[in-house]
Amino acid sequence: MKTLGILLSTAGLAGVGAFALSAAPAEAATTATTATTATCSGATSIASAPMLRDQKPPSWGTVRLVRDSCYQYWAEITMASKVVANARANAFLVQYGGSNSGRVLSCDSSGGNGAVIQGQRTCRTPKVKALSGSITFAAIGREYHNYGGGYEEISENVTRRTR
Repeated sequence: MKTLGILLSTAGLAGVGAFALSAAPAEAATTATTATTATCSGATSIASAPMLRDQKPPSWGTVRLVRDSCYQYWAEITMASKVVANARANAFLVQYGGSNSGRVLSCDSSGGNGAVIQGQRTCRTPKVKALSGSITFAAIGREYHNYGGGYEEISENVTRRTR
């Protein structure tokens, strides 16, 4: 629980700092994103993997690597049913190649829509534009449960690394 509290307080402070430093530019960024989104279409799942506990069926959800027509990539996780109390899930986008090789973004990263929490089924990471053919991506899905001592990972799966 202490780790979760530190994580949440750090995320909150980072969010406050980002808002305070970029109040005016954020508006311009939103406009640019909206214009880009309007011209990008065709979100296609290019790789997926089931969410299994102990690598055994049944599947509790799916993690997907997604790309649109503008070569923006993101990861999504969709759980089979709504997440219950004391559970959560998150998707991670891992970049290989390019100047940001090794970068990992989650649903909790700026531009994502937040981890899957009680009553929800899905989340997505921020979108990353990658026109270079040398850049590849993989999506990782993780499911967590809090048994009283903080959140522990109970399942994980990864898609194949692809472009």
